[in-house]
Amino acid sequence: MNHLNAVIKSIETEENISLVLVEAAGLPFSTLVIDTPTTAAYLKEGNVVVMVFKETSMSISKDLAGGLSIRNRFPGVVTAIKGGGVLTSVSLDCNGIKLTAVITTHAAKELTIQVGDMIEGLVKINDISLMQKE
Repeated sequence: MNHLNAVIKSIETEENISLVLVEAAGLPFSTLVIDTPTTAAYLKEGNVVVMVFKETSMSISKDLAGGLSIRNRFPGVVTAIKGGGVLTSVSLDCNGIKLTAVITTHAAKELTIQVGDMIEGLVKINDISLMQKE
C-alpha cells in the first residue's frame, strides 16, 4: 500500500460525496470521498490526512504525450525494478516520497523501463482513499 501525508486544500460536496483536493510532495491530487464535512470531522481545509492507494492501482507512463483525463500524476525517477513472470514491481521516488507500482511484466518490457528513467505514476481519482492522520 502506498501512503502519503497530504494537506486538504479544498472540498466540493454534492449530496453525500465530496471531491477533495489535497497537496502532497508539493503536488496537487484529487480524490472522491463518500462523506462530507458534516459527516466526517477530518474533512476540513488545512487538515493533514493520509492518501492511500494500492500498488496495483498505479499505472506507469514513460514519455507521455497528449491529453489524459487522469489528474493524479506522480512524476518520479525509477529507483528499483523487480520483475516476475507475470507482474513487475516498479519503485519510484516522487519528490522524496517512495512509491510502488505493480504492472504486468509485458507492459514493463514494452515500456523498456530502467532504473534512473523519469516516469509518471498515474492513479484514477476513485482509487485514492483518505485516512485521518493520527
